[in-house]
Amino acid sequence: MSIILFNCQNKTELRTDLQPIYSDSKNALQGNNLYGKVKKIEYYKTTFQNTENDDKPVLNKIEEYTDFGELKKVEYFDNYGELTQTNVIDYNKNQEFIKSVSINKSNESNIIQTSEYDTIKNTSELSVFVNDTIDHKTTFYYGKNGYQIKRISIKGNDTTEVNLEYTFDDNDKIISSTQKEKGNDKSTTTNLFKYDHNNNLIESSYKTERMEVISETEWKDGRIFKQTSYTISAHLKKHKNNITEFDILYNPINSKEFEDSKLNRELKFDYEFDKNGNWIKKNVSMKEHFNKSKEFVPIYVDTRKISYWK
Repeated sequence: MSIILFNCQNKTELRTDLQPIYSDSKNALQGNNLYGKVKKIEYYKTTFQNTENDDKPVLNKIEEYTDFGELKKVEYFDNYGELTQTNVIDYNKNQEFIKSVSINKSNESNIIQTSEYDTIKNTSELSVFVNDTIDHKTTFYYGKNGYQIKRISIKGNDTTEVNLEYTFDDNDKIISSTQKEKGNDKSTTTNLFKYDHNNNLIESSYKTERMEVISETEWKDGRIFKQTSYTISAHLKKHKNNITEFDILYNPINSKEFEDSKLNRELKFDYEFDKNGNWIKKNVSMKEHFNKSKEFVPIYVDTRKISYWK
C-alpha cells in the first residue's frame, strides 16, 4: 500500500469538523485519540536544561498500526534513544487480539500473551507466559450485552474468581458496576456513573473499602472541555487532585495539580497539527505555584512524525 508521509509543512490549525471518541472506542486509533488511517508514529522528546539551552530531540517510542486501526508493534526507547522493549501484536481474521510478544532488552526477558475465543460459551481465555513458562491463565465470561460478568484466574495452585454485576438506566447506560472476589469481602470495588440529559457522562467514581476517586466532566456543544478529579479518603475528607482543560479535539491544554487541595503546579500545552487533525508538536511549560512563580517556564517539547495508510 502507498503511504502519505508526515510533512511539517502540512501543519494546519485545529480542525473543527472532527469529533473525539470519548468511550466505547472501536480500535486503538480511537482509544489513542488519533484521526485518519494512521500507519506509524515516531515520538520524540526535547527536554530543556534551562531557559536558553536544550537537548536534541530523542526518540522515545515508535507505534505501528494495522490498516484496521489496531496496534501491531510498539518499540520503547530510553533517555538516550536506545531500544529497551519491543511489543509485537497479532490478530485473527475477525480483527481480534490473539497474541503479543514483549521482549525486554535490559533484562533479556520475554512475555507472551495468547487469547482464544469461544463464541458458543461466550468466553475468552488469556494465557501469559514468562520466558516460555506459563505464569497464569484467565478465563473471561461475558453476558448477553457483551459486558464481562466473571473471570477465573489460575496461577500455580491458586485460583481466583471475580464476579461483576451491573445496573443500567432507561437508556442502557451503566449507572453502577460492582466487582467482588469470591471469598474475599474486602476486595469489593464499586464504580458509579452519572449522565446529563444528553446521556453524556458527567461524573464517575471508583470506590474501595478505604478510598474513593471521583472524576467530574464538563461538556460544551457535545465536547468535553474540563475534567476535575478528587479523592475521598477513609476519614471522608475530600481532596482536589487535578483540573484539566481540553481543546475541542480532547487534547489537554491546561492542567492544574493540587496537593492537599492547594494549587501546586500548573502545566500549559500548545500544539501544532497536521492536516488530519493530529498534533505533531506539543510545547509544554510549567508554573510552580508552590514557589510563587509568576510565569510559565518551558520544560520539554514532544514531536510526532506520522505516516498514514492510503
